[in-house]
Amino acid sequence: MAIHYGYTKSGVHQLHLFSDNESALRSICSTKGGLDTNIAACSTLREWFLRHPQNHLHLHYCPSHSGVTENEAVDRDVRHHVYHPGDLRHIGRPFPKSYSFVRSAITEHALAAWQEAADKRPNEYWGRKYFKHPAFRRLRHTGPFPLKKLGGRPELTARFVRCVTDHAPTGYYRDRFRPRLNEPTLCGLHSGRPAYHTREHVLFRCDRYTRRYRHSSIEELLQSLDPFYDIVQFLKDNPTALSFDDAPT
Repeated sequence: MAIHYGYTKSGVHQLHLFSDNESALRSICSTKGGLDTNIAACSTLREWFLRHPQNHLHLHYCPSHSGVTENEAVDRDVRHHVYHPGDLRHIGRPFPKSYSFVRSAITEHALAAWQEAADKRPNEYWGRKYFKHPAFRRLRHTGPFPLKKLGGRPELTARFVRCVTDHAPTGYYRDRFRPRLNEPTLCGLHSGRPAYHTREHVLFRCDRYTRRYRHSSIEELLQSLDPFYDIVQFLKDNPTALSFDDAPT
């Protein structure tokens, strides 16, 4: 908002941005992650800097807990736990736990328990159609994988996750999860007779799409040297594959 204000207002030559998040300040002028917001901010700043030689941007890091006794105490405890994770004693007394720390520990414990259960009974926890391959075990909607690995491209990431989970706009999905709606389930995009629209049909059989691999089944795909690369390359070569644009109509 501050960058936009300085860009749109004439006569503004000094912009001062204040934040308690140091990493956010450092990433403002970085396009490394490919995020649309960062790219837009860099583009705006570039035009603003070129507009006048006196235009300057000042970044100010202001720790929000500085000077607040209780917050500084929690910060010290957290830092001690980070650098001494096995030490439950701190300065001769039981290690104190903040509310945030307890919540984080509960979440971490729940995720670890789920991971252990999933490893013991993968067929029950992975999902019937989920690609059972180590390359796809780290998928998290809040994490950097696969969004960061795919260049921060939300549309590509969405189609990639649809492919891995088989929760995609296919005829099979409609049959399984929306049977009462009587929606079309046949693919009419290829040159042959209409075929049942499934993830497998899109990946291996439909001649609307181009393929660089020679796999003919999910099993062959998952046994390849790099199934992650094969899927991503297929989706890049076919921008509408597993999108709503190619859903049966």
